[in-house]
Amino acid sequence: MSNLRLIAALGLSVAALATPAFAQDALSVRVAPQFDADAPEARNTEAFRGAALRSDAVSIESSRIALERSRNPNVRAYAKNVLVERKATTDALLPAGTSLTAGGTVVSDVQPFETRLDNPIGVVLAPVTIAQTIVGGVLGGVGIIDNSPAEPGRRVAIGAEGQARIDRLKTARGGRDFDRTYVSQQARSDARTLGLYDAYARNGDDSQGRAFARQALPYIANEHGHSARLAGRIGG
Repeated sequence: MSNLRLIAALGLSVAALATPAFAQDALSVRVAPQFDADAPEARNTEAFRGAALRSDAVSIESSRIALERSRNPNVRAYAKNVLVERKATTDALLPAGTSLTAGGTVVSDVQPFETRLDNPIGVVLAPVTIAQTIVGGVLGGVGIIDNSPAEPGRRVAIGAEGQARIDRLKTARGGRDFDRTYVSQQARSDARTLGLYDAYARNGDDSQGRAFARQALPYIANEHGHSARLAGRIGG
């Protein structure tokens, strides 16, 4: 997916952002994101991609759970927006028919798979490598949420921290307690993700990767603004 196609896909959610409940000034950051500019994710494209995809995967899965359990219309509207925008960034960073391993390597979902050395969807992506076949949601023993190729976020090894976050959400009590858990988790995550994109946009080692991060920043910033405001209202 090209950067232009990414922006077009993200643009599908602009109408939702423009509603009175969610009107925001792009990149108006209410809580300054903190991210170590010297961290590998702020400079190395492969590390940035892995961190961004893991953030997408956990936010997507958390928002799916929120749509199943929350009855708060503002929480549900935010969750739907997350699904649209994080699908776009996942599609831009991870080729169709592949998954991300715990080590940050992109591998084919099935074999045989022809490695594309020309890397057709942008320099942000490292050339796809063949590691092993993924069967039944397990890739070499590391956890992948579901590995359902049709559902973004479910073909990424999220790691122990991301799994713990999802487990906490699944075991949260219902009603306001659930909404508080979800939006507080998302507010912290969105702030860190915004910091990640901002740091890579300034310091990343690839010019096209930096352009991609700059183009995505307003959408990540809007998400951050929404979740921070919801957390303030609900008590995150």
